[in-house]
Amino acid sequence: MPMRCLFICVLLLLSSTSFASNRYYSDNQLEPQQGFNWDWSIGAGYYIEDSYLVGLDSYDDGLEPDLNLVITYDKFYLDVDHSQLSGGMVIGYSLIDKYEWGLDIVGTNVQSGFDETGLKVYDRDVVEELKGIDRRHYDFDVGLRMSRRFEDSQISFEMLHDVTGTHNGWIFTGFLTSIEQYRNWEFRAGMGINYYSSDFTDYYFGIAPHEATTERPIYNATSSHSYVLEFHAEYPLTQNWVFLAGWLSTWFSEGIADSPIISQSYQHKAKVGVRYVF
Repeated sequence: MPMRCLFICVLLLLSSTSFASNRYYSDNQLEPQQGFNWDWSIGAGYYIEDSYLVGLDSYDDGLEPDLNLVITYDKFYLDVDHSQLSGGMVIGYSLIDKYEWGLDIVGTNVQSGFDETGLKVYDRDVVEELKGIDRRHYDFDVGLRMSRRFEDSQISFEMLHDVTGTHNGWIFTGFLTSIEQYRNWEFRAGMGINYYSSDFTDYYFGIAPHEATTERPIYNATSSHSYVLEFHAEYPLTQNWVFLAGWLSTWFSEGIADSPIISQSYQHKAKVGVRYVF
């Protein structure tokens, strides 16, 4: 927890970001380098998304920062990426980087927390359909990531375990991505599958006896999985300014979709924005 808090504080203080660093994509910049290096970009975007939790509006929109930062020191790296919708914060250490193969130790957040006010746990009223549920906390998961880069694509596999004691579960991920250039446009596409252990699924989507109501029965969740499909496009407006757009769709298996606090078995999010590359 202290290490996690330290890096979150670094992020908030610097309010910055890096480009082309998402670990899911073949042009990521997380190869080992000698000494200390860093890179960043900053921007903003407008998003539209629907919620999978009961009682929440199926339509939500707003502005969000596009903050990216990469810091590397020899084989260690900190990557904060919000350009891709599948991005986030990753702490890593490169064990192997040879012949287009990579093996890393990585730490990252997989699941956002929520409570009876919904996914945004600040400045929100209690949602009647969620009233009485316990707060589900953010997790932080650590494990191994193996990747194989090709000319314009990459396949990666991750095996992660929660180290915060939030749910003590396991997550297994496989992701295949491709990047294509057309004139000044860059198009990115990715597809993946995530497997969640029963500990993970039951912590976030199970219903304990003290949370149950006449409208919300007890639910003991088992292992589950989700499918992910992602598209992105970027176009340089000037030497430093870049236009970006993205779409991310996620479909949940019955282990999640059958939960009494889940309203639908899918979630979609789209955004458009600009960022300044230094």
